[in-house]
Amino acid sequence: MGKIFNLLTSRAFVVSALMFVEIALITIIMVFLSQLFLPIFGLFLLANVIIVLGIINRNHNPMFKVAWLVPVLAFPVIGALFYIMFGRTHLNKKNTEKLSGAYNSASDFFTVNDELIARFSSKYPHTAKEAYYIIESSKSDIYEFTESEYFSPGNLFFEKLLVELKKAKNFIFIEYFIIKEGYMWESLKAVLVERQSHGVEIRVLYDDMGSAMSNVPPDFAQELRKSGFKAAVFNPYKPSLDRFLNYRDHRKICIIDGKVAFTGGINIADEYIGRDNRLGFWQDSAVMLRGDAVNRMTIMFLQMWTFTTGENPRYGEYRANFKANHDGYVVPFSDEPLMQELICESAYINIIANATKYVYICAPYLILDQATSAALIRAAKSGIDIKIITPGIPDKKLIYYMTQSNYKDLIAAGIEIYEFIPGFIHNKTIVSDDEKAIVGTANFDYRSFYLHFENGVWLYGSKAVIQAKKSFEEVLAKSRRVTWRQIEETPFGKRLVCSLLKVFAPLL
Repeated sequence: MGKIFNLLTSRAFVVSALMFVEIALITIIMVFLSQLFLPIFGLFLLANVIIVLGIINRNHNPMFKVAWLVPVLAFPVIGALFYIMFGRTHLNKKNTEKLSGAYNSASDFFTVNDELIARFSSKYPHTAKEAYYIIESSKSDIYEFTESEYFSPGNLFFEKLLVELKKAKNFIFIEYFIIKEGYMWESLKAVLVERQSHGVEIRVLYDDMGSAMSNVPPDFAQELRKSGFKAAVFNPYKPSLDRFLNYRDHRKICIIDGKVAFTGGINIADEYIGRDNRLGFWQDSAVMLRGDAVNRMTIMFLQMWTFTTGENPRYGEYRANFKANHDGYVVPFSDEPLMQELICESAYINIIANATKYVYICAPYLILDQATSAALIRAAKSGIDIKIITPGIPDKKLIYYMTQSNYKDLIAAGIEIYEFIPGFIHNKTIVSDDEKAIVGTANFDYRSFYLHFENGVWLYGSKAVIQAKKSFEEVLAKSRRVTWRQIEETPFGKRLVCSLLKVFAPLL
């Protein structure tokens, strides 16, 4: 009873309920007017035709188009209203200009190492295409003096994070989708307060919806400022029908002095480090970078800070002239709706398409569009060993069914799918051929590819690549393979639900 009361009184529920009431009132008014006045109905119908033509002619994924055409055609007034609010996947003019301004403010620090790119291309011509695509699309660069280390499960990452934070001398930047009060946050905050007392600048940026869903109080940023931190909230979650509400900062970044950076799937909440067992054992991962590539991560953070707050930090003050030992090649990157390009998805597809031996994927949500599904099937039919691990215990039942709705076609093509028996797997890692890996924040789903602000690290020949492969094999040993017989024995009712969910997956 207490949990239900807490849910009903939570900020996330209250704001969502108010938004639902707004949508319901607008819908009732529009339906009433369209039935009462024939000319208004004609205008609505004309608007609906324009929207349908717009959806058809958009340069977009066919599955995305179908998912919106069904409700728009079936429910002309309501479907059109929802499409106008939530169906367009790029930022409006105002926010596009804001984000462009944030990028331009750091333009003096966008130095591309053309000499290293040329040298890498000459030595690894096939692989260089992957790196160059990310560099060109995300305005990033390639680095060769950065050491990397892969951590899984989450408690190993957290132990290392605390060690590195205690060494901070100049600044600590933190950007997370979720910051949830509990053991992890209190332990982290204690270190931040101690470092701040020694003159270390602390900046904390978090996504409001992600944290609101975890019952973080609305005055959380104010409390951080009282501790002496600089704090900002990305896209405050409020009862507004502004479609920008649909975009979330799903990135996970921690930067220390411009020399060390962490990223991956782990948020700041107790379940990510194994201290909350409601979903069984929580398997997650992160990567630590130490070296010159961290400068790019610093720029990425400050750009998001500028976009969120309007402030324009002096980028040069945070630039570190620091190189570590050579440990392969590293390309940190970000992916935003502004880019008009599906950078995360394309980077995944490029690894799949260029594999010569194997591709191993950990994915909490396997909600594939046509392009990714086709790339996986094509690779498998070309003799590439493809293994995918998904959760054995889901965090969201509906999303779990959507994930399972993709199993049939993949398994039929020879792809091996496993479910993690001990609990929930939240890794967002793809590793291939003992050479390449991407560790980051993007799920294999529409939200990450089309709507979220995401980030990742492309690695080639780095120590973290082999560590990621070893971790995958350890998780695989604790997972059960999904068989074709299981697919055939799926109850008809579940098959029907999965089929419907697959159609509407791009909307969720």
